[in-house]
Amino acid sequence: MRLRAQSAPGTALQFSYLVDVDGDGALDEADTALMQRALFTSRGFEIDPRPGYDHRADIFGKARVDQESVDALASGMARFGNMAVPAPRPITVAWHYGWYDSRERPLLHQTVRYLGGDYLSSDSGVETEFNRLKNEFGVTVDALGWMPHRVRASLRQNYESGYFSASNADTRYVALLYENTLALPETLGRNDFRKQEVANLLVADFEAMARTFVEARDRHATRIFLLSGRPVIFIFGSHQWGLDEEDEVEQSRIGDVIGEARDVFKSVYGVHPYLVGEELLSLAATVQPPAGRVSRATNFDAWYSYHAGNLKTSAQPFAINETYGGFQRRRLERVARAAEGIRNRFTGQRIMIIPNLAGGFAKHGMPTLTATRYAYADYMRELADYYENSYLPQWPGGNVGTSLLPAPIYTVGSWNEEFEGHAIFPAEFNLAFGPAVQGGFDYVMALKQVFGWNHYSTRDILGS
Repeated sequence: MRLRAQSAPGTALQFSYLVDVDGDGALDEADTALMQRALFTSRGFEIDPRPGYDHRADIFGKARVDQESVDALASGMARFGNMAVPAPRPITVAWHYGWYDSRERPLLHQTVRYLGGDYLSSDSGVETEFNRLKNEFGVTVDALGWMPHRVRASLRQNYESGYFSASNADTRYVALLYENTLALPETLGRNDFRKQEVANLLVADFEAMARTFVEARDRHATRIFLLSGRPVIFIFGSHQWGLDEEDEVEQSRIGDVIGEARDVFKSVYGVHPYLVGEELLSLAATVQPPAGRVSRATNFDAWYSYHAGNLKTSAQPFAINETYGGFQRRRLERVARAAEGIRNRFTGQRIMIIPNLAGGFAKHGMPTLTATRYAYADYMRELADYYENSYLPQWPGGNVGTSLLPAPIYTVGSWNEEFEGHAIFPAEFNLAFGPAVQGGFDYVMALKQVFGWNHYSTRDILGS
């Protein structure tokens, strides 16, 4: 079989990293040969693909390899030639949870169901299966939901016997998602840093998280996701820090506690952590964020949001469409303007924005954000276009291909957090979709369509 050139006029060319179907970082004859072997195969929508199917060749994320796929590769090869891939594949981060201790999920606490049924987080076979699917559909980094032993005694053992014991653990990069809202005492829904108990617990948790990273690095096959040479911690709910955002004394106290926590972490792991605070929606709420929010935000190396939408206070349903995508893009633009004059209090460096591409919310009792697979793909492209073509070129230090920014970075929501309703793993039902069009693979097919399979399962992320 010969590869023939793409002939359809006006057809958009694929990104070079999608044309790099074998993921070796080069465009050459090996990519062509892979496509030749895979032509006319299809995946199906069971957990295991059909015999002969090679997910790397499915550059459109359609669960089949057809002549259109071959034409797109040939067109890309003609454009880029035999060369190193000029654009590195983006890094995608998904929340991964290890707290499923029972096969029976509480009523109304589940908005999706894994195609294989309910599962236990202590099952290494399930985690091996998860890893294979994440690599196929393009999830690069697992931000492991982390809570201290005092809150969830089974969590560490679940990760030990499940996630870290998976037979393909060496294909995965690890970050942590610190469950701040569960780990620290709350006062009126916020964390009062004037209380010594809050400070002591947070510092102790940073020490324990450092030990988790050491074990992942030294005892297990997993790799650590590093930015600027430092392990990455996403913090869930940092916007709750401080009982009174206008209390300058408390805001200063927050900085002191985080400084102590960073140093304790370094004493265990060897370097300070790279902290990503959940500040994006708070800073995007107004054109000029209040001084207290800005002060809190300076504790972090980067900002993100747990998911892109904030629909909890609205009574109306939403749909991912062009209007919704434009709204989220304007949010990112507003935060980028707010960030221009803000520096990290510990490093003096500009703070990076990491967009979250999870549009959703499908929690029982809350307004549901609905989507189709194709609308979701368009939505991700809308935010990625702004991030890669407008934000990063203007961000000092934003030269892609360094240890500070090895590639564009996105969070894509949850892999398996069912209660919040934006889980992307293959699901029997998902309230954000209603009836599944592609057998429950709708979200992950969209993710693969935009970013391709996870090249970093077989090669290193620069600096990690």
